[in-house]
Amino acid sequence: MEDGEERPGQGETEVPAQGEAEVLAQGEAERPAEGGEERPAQGEAEVPAQGKAEVLAQGEAEVPAQGQAEQPERGPGVSRHLVTAAVAAGVLLFALAFFMAGFGARTLLDEDGGSGSGSNEAIAEGIAKHDPAWGPEDATVVVQEFADFQCPYCGKFALETAPRLKEAYGDKIRFVFRDFPLSSIHSSAQKAAEAGQCAQDQGLFWEYHDLLFANQDAIGDSDLRGYAQEVGADMDEFNDCLDSGKNTREVLLDAQDGRKADVSGTPAFLINDVLLSGAQPFEQFQIAIDQALAVVE
Repeated sequence: MEDGEERPGQGETEVPAQGEAEVLAQGEAERPAEGGEERPAQGEAEVPAQGKAEVLAQGEAEVPAQGQAEQPERGPGVSRHLVTAAVAAGVLLFALAFFMAGFGARTLLDEDGGSGSGSNEAIAEGIAKHDPAWGPEDATVVVQEFADFQCPYCGKFALETAPRLKEAYGDKIRFVFRDFPLSSIHSSAQKAAEAGQCAQDQGLFWEYHDLLFANQDAIGDSDLRGYAQEVGADMDEFNDCLDSGKNTREVLLDAQDGRKADVSGTPAFLINDVLLSGAQPFEQFQIAIDQALAVVE
């Protein structure tokens, strides 16, 4: 993992402990073991082998073979066939549902160029119309941030490093915010991203952005609406936007672009076509941006 980068945690594998070998001492072999644990003694172990086991072998084993073996077998056999058929049908239904869901998602994303070549140039061309940004629209260096409103490293960058970048390069670069919610570890990230886009619809994204990152421990549904009211949003419009899920697709498209650019954690940055991962110090951004400016000038 890059320094200052958050990624979905992988499950730890639990390795079952190996059973301790049980060794019977000579004295213990003829009596129950101590400590509440029952172990068969030598005399007891032989009784089932010679008595009960032999009766089953000579009596019960032969009777089902001649008379009962076929009749009782039909009932369980039918049940097994029914279970097998049910399992097979379930697998087929699951596979069909999985295929249709994937097809639907692909169709949804492809409508906005989601199945393109995946080049960073193509990604950069698709950001101007709908993503929050500051800096000249015709800037030759574009910095795209892929972030999650619940990611603490994203919060650190937003509140500490981003203001310095804007002060130093505000008239030289185009800085674009892209959503990359890590929903597997941040349960409120997707909805927060959609709320951010609702604020963007009213031209209030950056004020809203700053409030969310300053209050990352309180971004539940009611909090998201409260912050919108705090930045002066039209609450009827904001509530309708958030409740309708109208920006779900927008968030998915941002995340898809991030994956195409090999983004796997947050925050991550594309400086033209160079990927920089993690909440790096200002000086690291300064080096990368200066190099990008030198190439295009």
